[in-house]
Amino acid sequence: MRNYLLLFMAAGTLMLSSCTKKEQKSTAGTTETPPAASANAEGTNNLKLEFSGTDKFMIKNPKFKVSLYGADERLADAPATLIAEQEFEQKSVPFTIDLEVPKDAESKITPKPAGPVKYYIAVTWDSDGNGKPGEKGDIFIDHDKQFPNVKLNGETQKVYLKVLK
Repeated sequence: MRNYLLLFMAAGTLMLSSCTKKEQKSTAGTTETPPAASANAEGTNNLKLEFSGTDKFMIKNPKFKVSLYGADERLADAPATLIAEQEFEQKSVPFTIDLEVPKDAESKITPKPAGPVKYYIAVTWDSDGNGKPGEKGDIFIDHDKQFPNVKLNGETQKVYLKVLK
């Protein structure tokens, strides 16, 4: 009798946890799609990015490149599509930039997204001036603190930086 009770409780727990996960996925998809759609409907073409970090940044080369990528959130193995790329110059951290984004950003994604779209940025910066970006001593996005996902909703998006060690 005790074994049947334990088996029934385990099956009930699994059923309840799977129901909760499905609701979270559909809710996340619903909340992420409208801001991107409303941003495109408003004609917003700038993504405001605020960069900050806690490391001591020694910038010898102020030129860097910011790239915006997009992909269908539900396609795990599909590569992300480069949507926009722009070069900037900055001599200190923290700073804020405006990245120009096409009004039809979602339509540039291949394969065509069937569900919600996920956007993220990448930074290429040879901040130590040795001619090789993304190596020890260069400024890089701090993925340990927060992955650089962004929303195209007109709000300022925060990106955390660190020095590669």
